[in-house]
Amino acid sequence: MSSQLVLPLPAAPAAKPPSIPSTATTTTLPTAADGTTTISSLGQDQLLEIFLRLPSLPALVRAALTCRSWLDAIRSSRSFRSLFRALHLAPLIGIFLQIEGGTAPSFAPVRRSDPVVTAALRRGDFFLTSLPAGCWSIMDCRDGYILLSNMVSVAVVNPMTWAVDIIPMPEHAMEGTSSWFHLLSSEENPWSFRVVCVCAHVSRVRAAVFSSETEDWVIHPWTEIDGVIYLNDSGFTLVGGSFYRPLYGKGRVIRINTATMDVSSLYLPSQAKEGVPKVGGDTEDGKLCMVYATEDFLLLVWIRSGDGDGVESWVLQEIICLRAEMDQITTTPWQWEGQVEVVQVRFGCVYLCMTSITAAGTAQLVLLPFIGDHGD
Repeated sequence: MSSQLVLPLPAAPAAKPPSIPSTATTTTLPTAADGTTTISSLGQDQLLEIFLRLPSLPALVRAALTCRSWLDAIRSSRSFRSLFRALHLAPLIGIFLQIEGGTAPSFAPVRRSDPVVTAALRRGDFFLTSLPAGCWSIMDCRDGYILLSNMVSVAVVNPMTWAVDIIPMPEHAMEGTSSWFHLLSSEENPWSFRVVCVCAHVSRVRAAVFSSETEDWVIHPWTEIDGVIYLNDSGFTLVGGSFYRPLYGKGRVIRINTATMDVSSLYLPSQAKEGVPKVGGDTEDGKLCMVYATEDFLLLVWIRSGDGDGVESWVLQEIICLRAEMDQITTTPWQWEGQVEVVQVRFGCVYLCMTSITAAGTAQLVLLPFIGDHGD
């Protein structure tokens, strides 16, 4: 049994929200007939500053539907909507489980008292009943969308709206290749998405991209990458505007620009051992990082950063003793079996999977240490 997480995002620290770029020509507030200032007297800039402090998206929707002027203020400011989404991160709703032999992923909702989560679970199609019959596997989850595959086509599902888009595979781009699918959403248009199929054939890589706006695939040219490439064992990690995937045993990382789909490569840290599985991800501030766990339960973290001249290099940021971390979260004397597996790195969190032998049998433990918590 494998699982696909609808990953939680780290809570943002309490701070004064940044100001929204002004869209008004004056900041002078009009007053009522008796000279007092009321809520109706506020200009658009002042309204948006107030709306930015609302606790959630449902609260913003209710405020927008109060009157036409408030709705127009929110609709007319793209910068406000983008900033509101950045400050009000979506809550974790549940986890999708891919059960061997099952025809569709199972969903395990999170038990929370949050009324927003409760309403989403009640109204959404998180059990994917709108999918056509068949054996579906989850390929990606991103920004409220789920990407699934049944070997013949891919499906993009929005559980909140019950919308399902069935997309035929780009067969002429995939023939004789290994492939992996990813989902890209649009901040400007939440109803728009792209499906990226990364194909590899021997030592060549290329991308095929489906756009929901054009409803067609665009096949990009092959790029030669030194060394045989297989994509069936793991996919790419999205960091900033590029996909990254280490080439195990090659000392390099494949990089695909999501805007142009150009393929390039960069070298892994020189201190990293060849042949050891390494997983790429991003730190809390969006920097590219590379993580791998050693056989003696050490977690090594490299950060990709640039100097004043714009030259990028790998910097060994942290060496974390996982045994010390485990001692802090449990007092149970567990015997660990095998090597620690780095599952994913997202938003500064490292997701690890470890197998332990306990009195009750064999169990798996997932730890979530934060990159940056142990360094300066």
